[in-house]
Amino acid sequence: MQLNLPKGTIFIAAAVVAGIVATFAIHRYVSLKTMVPVAATRQTIIAAEDISPGTALSGKAVKAVTWPQAVIPPNCASTVREVEGRVVKVPISQGNPVLFSMLAPEGTAAGLSGILEDGKRALTVKVDEVAGVAGFIHPGDHVDVLMDMPLKGPTEHFSKTILNDILVLTTGQIWETKGVNKPLVVNTVTLELTPDQAEVLNLASNQGKIRLSLRNRNHKTVAETTGVTTSVLIGGAAPKKEAAVQPVREEKRVEVIKGLDRSDAKL
Repeated sequence: MQLNLPKGTIFIAAAVVAGIVATFAIHRYVSLKTMVPVAATRQTIIAAEDISPGTALSGKAVKAVTWPQAVIPPNCASTVREVEGRVVKVPISQGNPVLFSMLAPEGTAAGLSGILEDGKRALTVKVDEVAGVAGFIHPGDHVDVLMDMPLKGPTEHFSKTILNDILVLTTGQIWETKGVNKPLVVNTVTLELTPDQAEVLNLASNQGKIRLSLRNRNHKTVAETTGVTTSVLIGGAAPKKEAAVQPVREEKRVEVIKGLDRSDAKL
């Protein structure tokens, strides 16, 4: 059956079809231009809280998150099972990824003894807010240790840097009893030292006061200092040596008599 449609109707229908095709083509073009590519992702393990060195990891300390593949560091753990029970060697801040290079070998026991380098010792010293740089010292930082001790006389003191570039293992607080029923919170810092350095620090902490000076972690320069005393600090310079006093030689003279003439002569 053949339909005889007016030419006007055919023209309108063709225009509608052409409009639909054009609209579809424009929509597809715009969609392709504005399409955001989907980045590849994978699961990674991050710290759920600040983790101190010597801590054995558990499901409470870490959690699994999904990150873009491009921002995940190499050697990063991808499951909690991979790090369960592993001991942390360095401090890990909350939200940072857990790398296998941050962990002690498998089988290492929790605590500082498992993460100390061969030949090193851990020594804890008490510090106040001033000596501890007002709480700005954290595990993983490096410090210099200064000593202040009294010399002979009530006002003469000597100050000197006795240890350089020492690694801070942990920071914490302990309760210490002062007087009767007056417990006080005392700040502590645990340092990684050689046996010789441990002896130096132990003696210094008992003979005088110690103070920690925070270093830049990337600077390894050791400043050679001679120390300073109270008299030098007040005078602004080392005391000058007094000039040696030259002895005064006594001049000896004699009287010479020749007849009626008299005269003096030096010996």
